[in-house]
Amino acid sequence: MHLIAQMGHLTIETPDIEQSVREAEQLLGMRVSSRSEGRVGLTSNTRRVELSFISAPIAAVSSIGFEAISHATLEVARSRVLNSGLQLVSDHPIADGAEAGFVFAGPSGHTFEIHTPVPRDQPAEYLTMGVRPSRLDHVSIMVGDVPQTRDMLRDVLGMQLSDTADNEEFVFMRAADRFHHTVAVVKGPPGLHHFSFEARHLGDLLRVCDQLRHFDRTLVWGPGHHGANAQSYFTYYRDGNGCIVEHSFGMTKIDNEEIYEPQVWPANPAPDEEWLNLWGAPPSKMFASPGIPVSDRWNKATAA
Repeated sequence: MHLIAQMGHLTIETPDIEQSVREAEQLLGMRVSSRSEGRVGLTSNTRRVELSFISAPIAAVSSIGFEAISHATLEVARSRVLNSGLQLVSDHPIADGAEAGFVFAGPSGHTFEIHTPVPRDQPAEYLTMGVRPSRLDHVSIMVGDVPQTRDMLRDVLGMQLSDTADNEEFVFMRAADRFHHTVAVVKGPPGLHHFSFEARHLGDLLRVCDQLRHFDRTLVWGPGHHGANAQSYFTYYRDGNGCIVEHSFGMTKIDNEEIYEPQVWPANPAPDEEWLNLWGAPPSKMFASPGIPVSDRWNKATAA
């Protein structure tokens, strides 16, 4: 039973909030939708908020938000979290405008927010110099125990497995919107490897490359074409906080969940079975390095 509608609200801590916001506006093409002391919310569509930055001494992922289908599925998720022994760290949502929600600590140390749908009350069109995407579409998190996090996403939040690697160190999980993945989970030091935006046009992936030159940056991987069953085109770059940002276009949408079968892909593919990039170029060393760590903000708040 699906409980989560789609990717929700991502919160990132940054030592330079103005730089992070400027990059989100001028490169990502987002717009500021809310601002308060030490916190700025942004969106790329009519949703009230998709991405928030908060001031902190070091860059880290504060919380990963998923938008529940409804109040009813939110309460089912809350009940499952409590029954599974996971720690509830807040009984209130973080996402601006969400009527209800809660925050809990996952088995990997990540903090997850489950919230009701945020209001769709922002301008559908606005002027931007950036490469404006359609939406924040997925995150890729690093964890010490991939099967444990996979099982939590499935059994507690109702997400479904889309594909996996043969060593179980890489899995793709999807929400009710049926896009191939809302969360990719990969083995590594706990943190956020990358967050991804759905591009409006395939050509936007090339426009990102040109925009990066004005920030004295280059791609860490791409342009390329993912295989597995995602089949999306991609570019990746590293932002000012050290986290990787993906622009993705054309991700597969599962057309019939009743007959869909997750596929198992080789963790170390031979050239003739490459699936990470159908165009051949493997991930760079820069892409393989960790993104940003998990914040200790919630641990401190709980301890206090």
